[in-house]
Amino acid sequence: MPEKVRTGQVARARAFLAVYRRTCNITAAARAAKINPRRHYRWLAKYPKYAEAFERAKIVAGDFLESAAVERATAGWLEPVFYQGQKCGSVRRFDGGLMQFLLRGAKPEKYKNSAELTGPNGGPIQATLEVVFVKPDAPAAP
Repeated sequence: MPEKVRTGQVARARAFLAVYRRTCNITAAARAAKINPRRHYRWLAKYPKYAEAFERAKIVAGDFLESAAVERATAGWLEPVFYQGQKCGSVRRFDGGLMQFLLRGAKPEKYKNSAELTGPNGGPIQATLEVVFVKPDAPAAP
């Protein structure tokens, strides 16, 4: 027979999932819900409905991460510039590595980073691997 869930526990679980959807961060969600992060993992193992709700929350949290990545790669962020210890302005920075990653996902046919190697006449590549066992105190082979 399933165990009865306390009302306060349900409220904490809902609070946890709400923050997780907005942050994609287990620790931040646990802190906001005033629970130990380990409790979340116990709930996953113990309550199938909570596990289902968490799977749905992971999709929303993934969308949050994706939009943050797109924002960082396309709009960038302002980084302060200092001269002689005083802030004198700011520079807009962009994450070029993140942009490459997003492009590979959005247009893999154009931006994928792979090459296909084949053997003679397009056949498979054949290789031989030789393994030599040497005693640790023996001199190395030439």
